[in-house]
Amino acid sequence: MDSSTLDYYSRHAKDVAKRYEEAPSSLGVKFTSSFAPGGRILDIGCGSGRDLAELGRQGFQPFGLDGTPEFVQLAQEYHPELKGRVTRGLLPDFEVPFGGEFDGVLCCAVLMHIDSTELFNAALAIKRCLKVNGRLLISVPSQRSDTGVGDRDANGRLFKTYHPGYLRLIFERLGFSLIDQWGNSDAMNRQGIEWVSLLFQLKTGTNTRPIDQIEGVMNHDKKSSTYKFALFRALAEIAAQSSGTVTWLADGQVGLPVRYVAEKWLQYYWPLVESHTFIPQMNGERRDTGKPIKFRKHLEALVQRYAKAGGYSGFRIERNKGLLSQDTKKLVSALMADIEHAIIKGPVVFAGGALITGRVFDYDTENRMILVPSDLWIELSHLGFWVSQAVILQWAEKTAKLGDGIEVGSVVSLLLVKEDERTTIDARKLFSGLDRLECVWTGATLRESFDVDHVIPFDLWRNNDIWNLLPSSKTANSKKSNKLPTAEILRSRKDCIVGYWELMRSKNSQRFDKEAETLLVLPGCNWQNALYGQMCNAIEVTALQRGVGRWPVAALP
Repeated sequence: MDSSTLDYYSRHAKDVAKRYEEAPSSLGVKFTSSFAPGGRILDIGCGSGRDLAELGRQGFQPFGLDGTPEFVQLAQEYHPELKGRVTRGLLPDFEVPFGGEFDGVLCCAVLMHIDSTELFNAALAIKRCLKVNGRLLISVPSQRSDTGVGDRDANGRLFKTYHPGYLRLIFERLGFSLIDQWGNSDAMNRQGIEWVSLLFQLKTGTNTRPIDQIEGVMNHDKKSSTYKFALFRALAEIAAQSSGTVTWLADGQVGLPVRYVAEKWLQYYWPLVESHTFIPQMNGERRDTGKPIKFRKHLEALVQRYAKAGGYSGFRIERNKGLLSQDTKKLVSALMADIEHAIIKGPVVFAGGALITGRVFDYDTENRMILVPSDLWIELSHLGFWVSQAVILQWAEKTAKLGDGIEVGSVVSLLLVKEDERTTIDARKLFSGLDRLECVWTGATLRESFDVDHVIPFDLWRNNDIWNLLPSSKTANSKKSNKLPTAEILRSRKDCIVGYWELMRSKNSQRFDKEAETLLVLPGCNWQNALYGQMCNAIEVTALQRGVGRWPVAALP
């Protein structure tokens, strides 16, 4: 804490304490909504003990800390019930008092006396006092008209006006989450002084945020193969596009069936194995020597089987339609078992091993689910697209180091390979056989010439799932282009969308249900509303995260 400010309070403690006691507590009305009932609350910078006494009256267990010895004494004189509950301590260097593990910390009109060079350490000291999930209520000036050069008043006291966004950044970097923020007028009715209060909750005891964990694994974990890149890419894409695939658990984790990740790995590694140039994915891996990745043998066999039958897209369509031969089914079963084994015994176990926070994931053997911290899952849901793009580049860079003469750009191209355009053919054939066909967006009757529109544009999701392919007039499809449909047009055309889904599902329920899993596992009843709701959710989230234009109703012909 600033020494000149501390000296002033020491010399004028009685006068300042008297003024504090005569002024009402501006935060007292917020205590019951901010802190857990009956909780242990530490007031850092408690001054005269006014707020401490109010906490006690409201049923909390109050404890106080102040850097001025005179205030420590005066607080117990003004409020005898605080005897033995107030001690001396100075931000940012105090020892955690009264056994720590507080349910809440109050820090009113204190951080303004901390220089910017000590602010982070002060925040770290505050954090040390709290339990995980504890609350922090701070109040700082948002405006002061009585300071001059060096942010000091006429008495030499330091008054920093930290922007609330800056304070939020500091505390969130330390594992806090902002719950509420509001403005306050000055309790002493001084002109030109306004206050802002922020209420935080400590979400984690570590100093690493979820996005930092991702960065740590990508840049600091030991990687003998590309498995960790594949895992994080899969998690990022599933979190961003398929939020309905996880189970939210009571212990602060989400459970993601490992088969969803395995499906992504099959898609990612297929073009790498299919390449005419051997592309190693593990240290020491060579075409005919060295230890190969766990699933290369079975994947090479499957790739070879579909070399002249449409590649990955051809395989995916046949499997989703239920047209695989018995031999191919056995091969796919062995391949997926190998991939799942590589996931579970590789990055799920070892991701985060080099970080101070330790392992990132766990595995639920009984339910065959990867257990992901819910905070990390939420972060991936927000940033999934950008995380996946960064991971692809790092994956390509790692691959280039594994093999001689392999260029990063060529690997990126393979990792971004798109599905074959012909995968819209089945949808076109189905729609062409209908007696009456209408444009999904306008309701206009369609003749022989029509387009198959991607509801979520292909360039955004690279998705040819049949639920995402609907008939459109050429005019409407051209105007919609790569935009996302508005919520209004989705609502107005819901019956038509659902009608086409019901038709497609009646023709091949196995394929429809399998491809719908991109969004969610279809429930046994009322699947139409469930799928429609999840599609609308995916569209809105994609629009927000990617900044994609919307196709308004006014754009219709």
